[in-house]
Amino acid sequence: MDKEYVSRSRLFREAFLPGAYIRLRNQAYGRVMGILNNSGSALEGVDKPQLREAVLTFVHDWESAGGEVDPTFLTAAEKKRLEIQSPSEIFVSPAPLILTCKRCKVLDYYDAREPDDRTLSKMQSRIREHNGRGFIPCKRKGCSGEMIQLPYVSVHRCGYASPVHIPHPARRSTSIGYRDAGSFFHSSFFDVETGDKLSGSYQDECPACSALFGAEIQKRGTPLTSGESFYAQSTQYIALSEDKGKLIANLLQCLQDAREGAEGMAQDVSEGVALTLLKKMSGRELEQKLSLLLSANVGDANEQAALRTQLERKKLSIAKYEVMAEDDEDLAQMLDSTRKEVAEIEAKLATSTGCFSAVRNLVPELSTLIELVSNRRTLEAVFLPHDVQGRTIEQEIEETVDIAQKDMLAGQWQSIQERYGIDSITHIPDLRVVLATLGYSRERSAPSINPDAPPVVLNAFADRVDEGMKGKTSIYAMSAKTEALWIRLDPRKVLRWCIDSAYLESPDEDVLNDKARSHAYLLSQYHVLAMLPGKAAREIPSRNPEDGAPFNLLHSISHALMLTARRHTGYDSKSIQEYLIPMDLSVILYVSSVQNYTAGGLLTLFQHYLLPWFDDASMFAFNCAFDPVCTDVGNSCSGCVQIEIGCETFNQGLSRAYIHGGPANRECSLTIKKGFWERL
Repeated sequence: MDKEYVSRSRLFREAFLPGAYIRLRNQAYGRVMGILNNSGSALEGVDKPQLREAVLTFVHDWESAGGEVDPTFLTAAEKKRLEIQSPSEIFVSPAPLILTCKRCKVLDYYDAREPDDRTLSKMQSRIREHNGRGFIPCKRKGCSGEMIQLPYVSVHRCGYASPVHIPHPARRSTSIGYRDAGSFFHSSFFDVETGDKLSGSYQDECPACSALFGAEIQKRGTPLTSGESFYAQSTQYIALSEDKGKLIANLLQCLQDAREGAEGMAQDVSEGVALTLLKKMSGRELEQKLSLLLSANVGDANEQAALRTQLERKKLSIAKYEVMAEDDEDLAQMLDSTRKEVAEIEAKLATSTGCFSAVRNLVPELSTLIELVSNRRTLEAVFLPHDVQGRTIEQEIEETVDIAQKDMLAGQWQSIQERYGIDSITHIPDLRVVLATLGYSRERSAPSINPDAPPVVLNAFADRVDEGMKGKTSIYAMSAKTEALWIRLDPRKVLRWCIDSAYLESPDEDVLNDKARSHAYLLSQYHVLAMLPGKAAREIPSRNPEDGAPFNLLHSISHALMLTARRHTGYDSKSIQEYLIPMDLSVILYVSSVQNYTAGGLLTLFQHYLLPWFDDASMFAFNCAFDPVCTDVGNSCSGCVQIEIGCETFNQGLSRAYIHGGPANRECSLTIKKGFWERL
């Protein structure tokens, strides 16, 4: 078979990229060797620096979760050899290259010392045709059977993969057979002529790991249909429009380049973004002011004084010649030009140092502000609402014509606010998401910390087809528009919960009753909220366990909502991804589609089933099928709030205790007196 087709949505998440073993429609097995790049429309709107940043963030998070990373990643990043591609075709070569007879079970081509290209050539020369169908006849005399591939491969969590190991006791026979019992460990090698068992099917030492971890470290034989030979590792991020992306890049560069004497600009940027994050200014107003601030660059006091002097002179000129200009067209045109200059100078001065100083009453520490704004997600939280066609639940209620439906929606929304501590919910129909698959692991889909076993390695893709990719590392990506729900917790209720259940010192009553002040107080007290999720997951274990309470609360609620969305949307938990924005106390749950098409399930949920959804999530988080064991290890396991793919922290820090109370970690060093939803 020369060609077959696969949907693009499967391409990035399943075994279809270099290093994977796949089963073709003609029942043959092959190993993916490379791809044909299509960098046209599939990568439209992909900001490559942002994508590289997202990839490296994933790599660092993988390491912090206990895994190891192929050094190729870091080398490629340092030398700018990360190549972003979008596959249009994939190239597959037959593998594994061990054949077995369907009738007598004899093996052929099991000498691993033979180069693959020579073995393939020999196999091809053995192909026979019968009634228009090609096959390889059995090598054993007197047998009329056909030979097929042995559907097993030996893999190891370091990334090593090879055909199954045939033990030396079995090699003494000239007619080695293989009894496939359905699993590698129960299968065995036998003498086809006598029927005697020659050897069990077992692992041999991994050549890549045995020198580091001792001779007991072995490879694993696994059926190619099990999927354990290849786990694609993907990350996604939200892509803003080109103008917003450029503005964010300029702001981050401004903060990065801030040196002595340039603190005024960095402080203005930090204060302006923080003021908008606290909902004291709109994103559009901030964008206009920051654009002027960046272009004007009037942070210097002498320059500001010169501008004020120039402004006064021009105003005096306008006042002096205004009456004369009524009868003189040329003079009138000159005055119009002068008025425009006056407006520009006033705009520059309006955006000069100190124009966002109101935020100092909320977050007085400059270091906190700069740490907050240096995180790209803070900027996304500020500018994204004005970059998409979002629709809030209040707008949905207001524009609903049917009175009964309107009253029902209003009642549901009031219950959600009071019962579940939600501040806002917005439906986004046009969220642009970039999906990037950056590598793969074997044996396990996620890293783990186990001192008695080799770490799970994140391997880079190696393209063996494209000669131009030698010495480079591929990242496969594409962008698509999808639908999403943006859910934000009420900062006042989060703050009261932190005081009641997470041992936070209580501020004054005026702080507790004001959204912006409560939000600012949380940001000042919990510095992990200003971090990316992966970094926060790394930092929290080294601090007091209660220091991660609001972050872990948001994350646990996110998982409970994802895992209960299917009933109301048709999307399972693998089809919905999370994008945590902890500094905004919010999460974006979006459909992980790469097709520029969704079924509208989140819109249906948004319009009709919000309250039942939250009720389901609350009941789901109340108990676990593995209780009481799950409760004893911190209220988090694969039977409740942990998800298989797509978690931003690899399921670290999650606990149902944040939602309904109880011990929040395995060590029981933090016990939540009342869960967030239980308290409300």
